[in-house]
Amino acid sequence: MKVKYIQYFVEGEDEEKVIDALKTGLRAIRSGKTQKINVVQNKIKNARLVALRHTMAVLVFDTDTGNVDILNENIAILKSCSAVSKIVTIPQVPNLEGELVRSCDIKSPEELLRSKSRNSFKSDLIRASNLASTLRNHQFDIEKFWSEAPASPFQNIENQANEVKL
Repeated sequence: MKVKYIQYFVEGEDEEKVIDALKTGLRAIRSGKTQKINVVQNKIKNARLVALRHTMAVLVFDTDTGNVDILNENIAILKSCSAVSKIVTIPQVPNLEGELVRSCDIKSPEELLRSKSRNSFKSDLIRASNLASTLRNHQFDIEKFWSEAPASPFQNIENQANEVKL
């Protein structure tokens, strides 16, 4: 089955914001729709799969939690769905903040948006008005983003980010 559509499954609003900036502002990844679901903690329900047709399902998840069982169940659910033509796994090592530090010229996530604390960083990221420009100003490198292989217990989950990177 040929891929016509891309559906990104992301953990939260902050990942959704970054992926939108990567799709539209930076044109660094393939275009597609985004849905919030933590695929490491929550099973994908059939209701989420009904609207899919010839779809590449892209699972973006943090690896700073210790359990892969639900993630593996979600991969099995997607494999059994006839509307899903391809499954792509993208582990964030260890999380979104780590990916941003690795791919930008910053030493901590707070530096990206001049956040007062790590706690305020996520809300600052969600509220950021031109994230693509901010990433560009911090020498964002798509080759370094989503580029690492995860450690245990995620070591058997392949990083397939190159499937969506442009």
